[in-house]
Amino acid sequence: MPVVSLTLFGGFEARVGPRVIAMPRKAQALLTYLALVPGVSHARAKLAALLWGDAEADEARNSLRQVLFRMRRALGKAAPAVVVDGEVIRLAAQAVESDVGRFRGLTAQDGEDALRAAAGLYRGPLLEGLDVGPCPFEEWLASEREQLHETAINAVSRLLASDRARGDAPAQIVTALRLLALDPLREDGHRALMRAYAVQGRRAAALRQYQLCAEIFQRELQTAPDPETAALYVELLRQRPDRSVPPRAA
Repeated sequence: MPVVSLTLFGGFEARVGPRVIAMPRKAQALLTYLALVPGVSHARAKLAALLWGDAEADEARNSLRQVLFRMRRALGKAAPAVVVDGEVIRLAAQAVESDVGRFRGLTAQDGEDALRAAAGLYRGPLLEGLDVGPCPFEEWLASEREQLHETAINAVSRLLASDRARGDAPAQIVTALRLLALDPLREDGHRALMRAYAVQGRRAAALRQYQLCAEIFQRELQTAPDPETAALYVELLRQRPDRSVPPRAA
């Protein structure tokens, strides 16, 4: 059976081999919901209520039937991946793969390579940009997005600790920037950047990073950075610039 490959971070894309599959938004939502727990069966009534919560039961079931038909037609030869058994629906576990599934598997590991690969997979929120209107699916999607976002932050934070343990300043900069892109309020990311810039002889960049951190905290929280971050800034202010190390472009 052809494998359906799903890219769900940062949007939605379904492929069967090299072919990109186009399908309606409700079908994208349904396929994603089934794919995040492949092999698990779901009652038709549950799926209908999930995607058409405000509709009458018969209308919702009819809408589900139409979306299932369109989804299986779009999948073509891979349609058997969607298993319909009377009143229950599931995806064949071995017929579907997704970046979310790989991401979860990688973040469950401790190795640096696994964490770096997981960080690379997280390209944005789950199903970013998908709007299926007010329905229980939106609540489920918001919860899944938050959980996956927190998992990504945790993975990048662990990767940053690994980079620091190795004393790899260039890697720390890349990882810290990724962490701050996920959460600009992570002070450990700001401090890591300040230290890594200082190691590279980029004292001005390190000082500017503190100023950026202070601006973000004042704007978002109406407060100042922690004493640990402020102490690092004062320490860098007291240091004389190292003229022996040519500064790199920021």
